[in-house]
Amino acid sequence: MKAMEVLPILKEKVAFLSGGRDKRGGPVLTFPSRTNHDRIRHEDLRRLIAYLAGIPSEDVCKHGFTVIVDMRGSKWDSIKPLLKILQESFPCCIHIALIIKPDNFWQKQRTNFGSSKFEFETTMVSLEGLSKVVDPSQLTPDFEGSLDYNHEEWIEIRVAFEDFTGNARHLLARLEEMQETVTRKDFPQDLEGARRMIEEHAALKKRVMKAPMEEVDSEGQRLLQRIQSSESYANRTVPVPPGQREGQGQPNADTQGLLPRISALLEKLHSTRQNLHQAWHVRKLQLDQCFQLRLFEQDAEKMFDWIMHNKGLFLAGYTEIGNNHPHAMELQTQHNHFAMNCMNVYVNINRIMSVGNRLLEAGHYASQQIKQISGQLEQEWKAFAAALDERSALLEMSATFHQKCDQYMSNVDSWCKACGEVDLPSELQDLEDAIHHHQGLYEHITAAYSEVSQDGKALLDKLQRPLTPGSADSLTASANYSKAVHHVLDIIHEVLHHQRQLENIWQHRKVRLHQRLQLCVFQQDVQQVLDWIENHGEAFLSKHTGVGKSLHRARALQKRHEDFEEVAQNTYTNADKLLEAAEQLAQTGECDPEEIYQAAHQLEDRIQDFVRRVEQRKVLLDMSVAFHTHVKELWTWLEELQKELLDDVYAESVEAVQDLIKRFGQQQQTTLQFTVNVIKEGEDLIQQLRDSAISSNKTPHNSSINHIESVLQQLDEAQAQMEELFQERKIKLELFLQLRIFERDAIDIISDLDSWNEELSQQMNDFDTEDLTLAEQRLQHHADKALTMNNLAFHVIHQGQELLQYVNEVQASGVELLCDRDVDMATRVQDLLEFLHEKQQELDVAAEQHRRHLEQCVQLRHLQAEVKQVLGWIRNGESMLNAGLITASSLQEAEQLQREHEQFQHAIEKTHQSALQVQQKAEALLQANHYDMDMIRDCAENVASHWQQLMLKMEDRLKLVNASVAFYKTSEQVCSVLESLEQEYKREEDWCGGADKLGPNCETDHVSPMISKHLEQKEAFLKACTLARRNADVFLKYMHRNSVSMPGMLSHVKAPEQQVKNILNELLQRENRVLHFWTMRKRRLDQCQQYVVFERSAKQALEWIHDTGEFYLSTHTSTGSSIHHTQELLKEHEDFHITAKQTKERVKLLIQLADGFCDKGHSHAAEIKKWVTAVDKRYRDFSLRMDKYRTSLEKALGISSDSNKASKDLQLDIIPASAPGSEVKLRDAAHELNEEKRKSARRKDFIMAELIQTEKTYVRDLRECMDTYLWEMTSGVEEIPPGIVNKEHIIFGNMQDLYEFHHNIFLKELEKYEQLPEDVGHCFVTWADKFQMYVNYCKNKPDSTQLILEHAGGYFDEIQQRHRLANSISSYLIKPVQRITKYQLLLKELLTCCEEGKGEIKDGLEVMLSVPKRANDAMHLSMLEGFDENIESQGELILQEAFQVWDPKTLIRKGRERHLFLFEMSLIFSKEVKDSNGRSKYIYKSKLFTSELGVTEHVEGDPCKFALWIGRTPTSDNKIVLKLSQGCKHGSMASGIENKQDWIKHIREVIQERTVHLKGALKEPIHIPKASTSKHKGRRYTPRDGEDLDSQGDGSSQPDTISLASRTSQNTLDSDKLSGGCELTVVIHDFMAGNSNELTVRRGQTVEVLERLHDKPDWCLVRTTDRSPALEGLVPCATLCIAHSRSSMEMEGIFNHKDALSVCSNDAILPGSSATLQPGHVMGSQSSPGPKRPGNTLRKWLTSPVRRLSSGKADGHVKKLAHKHKKSRDVRKNADPGSQKDSDDSAATPQDETLEERVRNEGLSSGTLSKSSSSGMQSCGEEEGEEGADAVPLPPPMAIQQHSLLQPDAQDDKHYVDLCPVFVLSQFPYLSI
Repeated sequence: MKAMEVLPILKEKVAFLSGGRDKRGGPVLTFPSRTNHDRIRHEDLRRLIAYLAGIPSEDVCKHGFTVIVDMRGSKWDSIKPLLKILQESFPCCIHIALIIKPDNFWQKQRTNFGSSKFEFETTMVSLEGLSKVVDPSQLTPDFEGSLDYNHEEWIEIRVAFEDFTGNARHLLARLEEMQETVTRKDFPQDLEGARRMIEEHAALKKRVMKAPMEEVDSEGQRLLQRIQSSESYANRTVPVPPGQREGQGQPNADTQGLLPRISALLEKLHSTRQNLHQAWHVRKLQLDQCFQLRLFEQDAEKMFDWIMHNKGLFLAGYTEIGNNHPHAMELQTQHNHFAMNCMNVYVNINRIMSVGNRLLEAGHYASQQIKQISGQLEQEWKAFAAALDERSALLEMSATFHQKCDQYMSNVDSWCKACGEVDLPSELQDLEDAIHHHQGLYEHITAAYSEVSQDGKALLDKLQRPLTPGSADSLTASANYSKAVHHVLDIIHEVLHHQRQLENIWQHRKVRLHQRLQLCVFQQDVQQVLDWIENHGEAFLSKHTGVGKSLHRARALQKRHEDFEEVAQNTYTNADKLLEAAEQLAQTGECDPEEIYQAAHQLEDRIQDFVRRVEQRKVLLDMSVAFHTHVKELWTWLEELQKELLDDVYAESVEAVQDLIKRFGQQQQTTLQFTVNVIKEGEDLIQQLRDSAISSNKTPHNSSINHIESVLQQLDEAQAQMEELFQERKIKLELFLQLRIFERDAIDIISDLDSWNEELSQQMNDFDTEDLTLAEQRLQHHADKALTMNNLAFHVIHQGQELLQYVNEVQASGVELLCDRDVDMATRVQDLLEFLHEKQQELDVAAEQHRRHLEQCVQLRHLQAEVKQVLGWIRNGESMLNAGLITASSLQEAEQLQREHEQFQHAIEKTHQSALQVQQKAEALLQANHYDMDMIRDCAENVASHWQQLMLKMEDRLKLVNASVAFYKTSEQVCSVLESLEQEYKREEDWCGGADKLGPNCETDHVSPMISKHLEQKEAFLKACTLARRNADVFLKYMHRNSVSMPGMLSHVKAPEQQVKNILNELLQRENRVLHFWTMRKRRLDQCQQYVVFERSAKQALEWIHDTGEFYLSTHTSTGSSIHHTQELLKEHEDFHITAKQTKERVKLLIQLADGFCDKGHSHAAEIKKWVTAVDKRYRDFSLRMDKYRTSLEKALGISSDSNKASKDLQLDIIPASAPGSEVKLRDAAHELNEEKRKSARRKDFIMAELIQTEKTYVRDLRECMDTYLWEMTSGVEEIPPGIVNKEHIIFGNMQDLYEFHHNIFLKELEKYEQLPEDVGHCFVTWADKFQMYVNYCKNKPDSTQLILEHAGGYFDEIQQRHRLANSISSYLIKPVQRITKYQLLLKELLTCCEEGKGEIKDGLEVMLSVPKRANDAMHLSMLEGFDENIESQGELILQEAFQVWDPKTLIRKGRERHLFLFEMSLIFSKEVKDSNGRSKYIYKSKLFTSELGVTEHVEGDPCKFALWIGRTPTSDNKIVLKLSQGCKHGSMASGIENKQDWIKHIREVIQERTVHLKGALKEPIHIPKASTSKHKGRRYTPRDGEDLDSQGDGSSQPDTISLASRTSQNTLDSDKLSGGCELTVVIHDFMAGNSNELTVRRGQTVEVLERLHDKPDWCLVRTTDRSPALEGLVPCATLCIAHSRSSMEMEGIFNHKDALSVCSNDAILPGSSATLQPGHVMGSQSSPGPKRPGNTLRKWLTSPVRRLSSGKADGHVKKLAHKHKKSRDVRKNADPGSQKDSDDSAATPQDETLEERVRNEGLSSGTLSKSSSSGMQSCGEEEGEEGADAVPLPPPMAIQQHSLLQPDAQDDKHYVDLCPVFVLSQFPYLSI
């Protein structure tokens, strides 16, 4: 149905589709209010309803129609017929029918129409109720909606649309019909039909071109434009105004739905026409190809006919090959002529196949047919050509065969005559020539026969197998060559018969020639053999008669004789062959047999005699070689044996010596037998030489005989010498056996002595110290046992003394006796005797130690009593501290608490002194090697731990008191300053003074200094507020920490905490008010500055017009006296015109700025308008006069110019009120802003706008997430998955708190800084504590993500679809994390736009950068398990990271992977493990208190390592080496060093912050005493039970033997070198102790100088460092190298000088903040057990440190202090060149010349180092990465000197490293940002 069919009723607007949709998306059908419903026929209404129901799309109709019937003003009885028609005739689904009646009538008639009778729901609603079903944006204005609808326009569009679709479908049908025509697949079968069909196809192209495609397309485009330009469509495509309801502004959905349908029809028309064109071209191509195919088939058929015709001619006589050579040549000539004619036709065939290939390459549709025809044609031609080639080859072979047969038959007679000659030659040469000629004749005959037979065989093969493999379809496949085969076989048989006759004749003559040749050769060969024996063999034997005088010569003769035998072997072989040939020659009959036999016997006799003489010579030479070989072996044996006998006897046991004696006897017997055998061989050789000379009738070789006899004489002499050596060796072996027996007995007695020592050790360990009687019994038993052991030792010593006497007697006789390689036997015996004596002395020492146990027991009891008393005092101190649990609520209370706490500290100093005395006594007992060191150490540790707890509580209390004083002071002063600033900013002033103040020469920059000062005031009071807040944070932090560590204090902190919050709120309000008034004052100042600049610019413009413009016009009034003069005036006018245009632009800018200022309500608007009016009037008058003068000049020259252009050139254009974009600032020559600053200003405004806009978006997203996802989960409306029930706090975390903070506070605060972007950082600093919520949110984020993935993914996806949300739950939950990074990016960009140091953007950026770090730290801290203490009592978590840790107390010193947590109070070690789910967690291992901590920054061998230690100085027992697991290992070296410096900096700050609060003697910490033995293991860092001892690491050990030294207040060292107040030096002369107070020392030994005695200036008290236990005693100063050492007083002076430099005055900073302390340079000397020592150097108490105001100023202050320290070090360096500089910005340990230099220098001067000296060197300079001293050789001395010289440079570099800003970790590994 079309609109034209229902057009009348449509125009009456009985019903219409407005295009609106209900809330389900269904179409809305509206029946408007009318009074004439009864005039409409039901049939027309049904047709109208059916038409309207088909308009919406099927997808929309599926939702069901919403019918709106407006009964306002209509008759009520018309509703039922209408609803009935809808039910009966409406073709689609109706969801609901809404009937609208007035409110006063609705209640009366709501049930009159019977709604239950209809299938669809009917409801009567009011206009207000209608909006609940259909959004007002989808209703027309008749229903108080906003949807525009024009009924007449809608009808016109529908009619035009239906007309267009009809035309388009008709044209589409025509195109499809033509497309069917061109897509036919039939083709003509002949050439003429193809030509005819091509003509018909061309006619079809003309029909296609005539189709009205352009008209229909134009009609469709006009319809599209009409719809898009319609009123309803245009009104709904404009942007939605702000505040308009969502959904408003949508175009008519039904009308909009026509656009794609029209576009689809147009697209289909275009595509159909395009496809038709393509199909026509495809059909055209196919028809052309069909025509070409028919031509190709016609030409191929002609070639097939020609091949068939010539094939018959070829087969007529193809089996004849010829009977002889002429006949074969004739057949060959005929065939070649026929083949040549056929090859000429192949050119045409090749051309046809080329045409076929071109058709195939062009993509012919009948490619298979073309291939078939081309292949068949090619196959037929190839078969015919193959037959021609076979025939040519066969005739060629036949002609060649017949020719060679004729030649062979003609030569047979001459060959028979040559082979049958009878005469034989008699000479040898003639015989050889005859044989050679006879052989050549045979070869010639054989060659001729071979050629004939090979050609015949080839011809037979060709005739019997004429076809090649695979040519079964050839033309000659059925050829019969039997006749030709028989002919060829007959010829071959005839030739074979003649060949056999020739071979028989030739063989007979050959035999006769060879027999005659053999006789002549035999006679000649016999004579040659006899001549060789006479001339060569006999000559060689006569010349060589000697046997050699050495082994080399004998072997050379033997080798020469063997070579001669090889040469003679050929003669022997020839003789044998001649004897065999003689028998054969005798039987031939050609020669005389007797003559042959006689020659053979003569040859045989001569050969036998020669062979016998050669064999006799060989035997002699073999005997000579054997003799000389054995003589050489004997001499070698004797030499080796002599060396062995002269060598020292060495064996490790008695049995080994006995084996040596046995082996010695065997060697003596073997040598004797060997010598006898060699002498026997020499005598036999002499006898054989004499016999050989007699048998040969020649003189013996006397020279060889004499040589052999001399060799035998030398052997006799050597045998006598060996007998003497054997006798001496026997004596040595007997002595050595006695030595080993003595050693065995000595070892046994030593073993007994060691067993006794071990038994004593066990008795000492098991000794019951309370039972004195048992102790006396054990002492008596010990004395008896010692006597027995002394007797046994005396017996062994007596045995050794007798052996020593015997050895001395033997050595006196000249025999040298050595044992153990280079050790003299007498010395060895003497050493054993001394060692036994030392063992006896050790027994005495052990007995003496056992006796001293009783005395030590009494000392232990006294110590325990003192410990008990000190612990009581400490408990009393804790009680006093707990009794004063009060927190200050005002400045007076805070100061009172501060004074009370100082009194308490003075009170506990006595307890501290007592505790130190207990520690010193315990250390003295430990140094004396007390038998119960564990008990003493437990006592000391008990005192130290209780004191440590008291100090921790006191320190926290002190920090709280100082923080309260600082906060109350700062807050009072800041509030006072803010109040005064507020009063000052409220005053109204006009700083520019109006127009009267400004004269023509007035200085216009007097406002700029006021603005600068105003800006400085803002920065000052903002920083003061920041300082107050930071002091409040410190106060609240320590208040919270005290409440955690002291539970009773929790009730005392509520009121002060509320007081602090009230003060902060008041401070914030005052700050906001001051900032508001400051902004208003800043705006007034800016306006005054703008007016001053504007006024000056206006004056300059007026001055130019008056001075320059008026002067020009007044001097240029005439048009010129001539044309040339006029042209010059015109050119001058143009030049002046350019200058005037510049003034025009300036005036234009003034007017533009004036309009802008006035529109914005400028305070000087009246004055600005006055100046603009004056400038505008003067300039317009000037421009008109300029134009008139130019016109007169042009008129005088007769130039017709564009008057409009000339007049407008200098006239002012219409200028808009304000320039687009940002405010335009006047470019004054003196105050012009450069382009970069203006860009920077615009960029600041843009970034600030983006910050506020994104903040609003962020708040809206948080609200949307809570209103949808959170509400759905908590409302209970829908069922939620069981896995997330009551877990909304896990999924959403603290998002509600985040929303309230940003919506209620932070967004409003940011908007206050919209015009102050450079100060927006203060907003972040002010609310920094609120961003702790993000830390908690980020900690919860992984659990939230995991919970959603496991249980609630689909649930939240369904909520998203239901509410049609753009973002998923994951996108909303990640927004808080992304917001932090967005803050960071915006603040970084803002920082680049602001000037250096301006505003607090840097502080705000630091706050934002710290949020991810704190979240990451909190994430790792939450994974810590096994820590039993309260984690909050440890203070704030500062750093955490993974390290490799080397602990010196483990058995295997390998690097272990540990995760460290640095708190304010402690450093916690943990180990990372994986649970069953693969999640990481940290298991607590140990803890170190930061108050006892020391740090060594540089560890030799690895720049990424540093060390921590506990105690006064770093030693190998208390030093823990650390290395970051990441950085140096997985990243760059620079990154690892930077991370290391960051850790060292924070550790030093923590140590300083803790030590700076302690006063007086309390600064000296109480440490756990160290044991003097290496067996003890400390308990401060001990692996827990179950620790893996073979954990992975680089395995570097930590050898470090360092004496005690004084502890610095900072406990930090620059490098892993010796440091401290006590001096280490080297002994340069030996000294033997004369009494018990003195100490025996040796040259090169390292000792520690403890004290220089005042009563004995030449004596020093020293302690050894190379043995355990350490010994103390007095030695002369002359024996020590102490020339460059400083005294204790000098050290103390240096320390006091440093103290003066390290503390700053409090007057330089704001009240409430404490002095900035340079990290400690304070050091006191620690007392040691023994005689009296100097006391401690103490410092006064300092106030509590507060965080520095800004990092830039604080860094500058630290650099100044570091510069002062550097100067002091330079002074000391110049005063003492030998000293070693060793200090840095955070800790310094003054150190004189390093110990390595002293030891190395002394070692070099002494030549060699003793064992103790080398031990001393090993204990001082070990690097962390090296292995033990036993495995690695000592380094070169010079290398250590060079390294120590380079050390100061590394320390200087460290000053820069420590002063760098703190490196903030920006990674957030657990969150996806």
